[in-house]
Amino acid sequence: MKATPRAKYLHTNLNATKFSSDGFLRDAQRPFDEIITGDLRRLFWKILALIMIFGMSAQTQAGISEKRECGIMGGMTAARLWGDHVTKESWSPGGWFGTYLLIPVADNLNFRPEINFNMRGYRYLYTNENDLQGDKSEAILRLNYLDFPLLFQFAITINESLVPDVVFGPYTAWNISATARNKFGDSEISDDIDSVRKYDLGVIAGGRLHYSGHFYIDLRGGAGLLPIVDKSNPPRKYNLWILAGLQYRF
Repeated sequence: MKATPRAKYLHTNLNATKFSSDGFLRDAQRPFDEIITGDLRRLFWKILALIMIFGMSAQTQAGISEKRECGIMGGMTAARLWGDHVTKESWSPGGWFGTYLLIPVADNLNFRPEINFNMRGYRYLYTNENDLQGDKSEAILRLNYLDFPLLFQFAITINESLVPDVVFGPYTAWNISATARNKFGDSEISDDIDSVRKYDLGVIAGGRLHYSGHFYIDLRGGAGLLPIVDKSNPPRKYNLWILAGLQYRF
């Protein structure tokens, strides 16, 4: 059997002698997705270690005098998927809430660990040929996560009255529940899904703007880097969401 370009690439870069179309590296007995997951997980922990080392070093050298800040936050989310063959999905509404800690590490730079509950998934409408009334059928996937973002925050001065804070960095997440809901006219079916990956890794970027007193307006978006389905050769579909809400600084 003639080797495909992808098989040659895997042989050269992963020391794999065989690669079948079902997604397995048979000689190593490891799924291709498992290798990607392991690489991303190791990369995430390396980034975390570098953040902690950098933070402790910068705080020692700069002699930071600012006080630490903590607070709570929450609001609304809109989620869908990105990746292969995701042309039908529309944004699914949800909510989020959590808490954060702001640790100064350098001049105009803060380390911002968070713990958040975040609702993700997708939703789309489609025409059901068996529905004689011609009503639209609806499919919704609800994914609830406990997120652990590890962010950096710094301020950008636009003018004297407009100084937004920018946040960015990686996150890891644990899936709490996964439910599929299908609605056909007046009928509705809901089922729990056990094939959704229990953890996720990704990136977050956004910002906050002071509103009044201890309140801030929060806008951000996030994208997952692991397929949401946990199996050997999953469809390449990843979490994608945006959120808006308020933060309260204690």
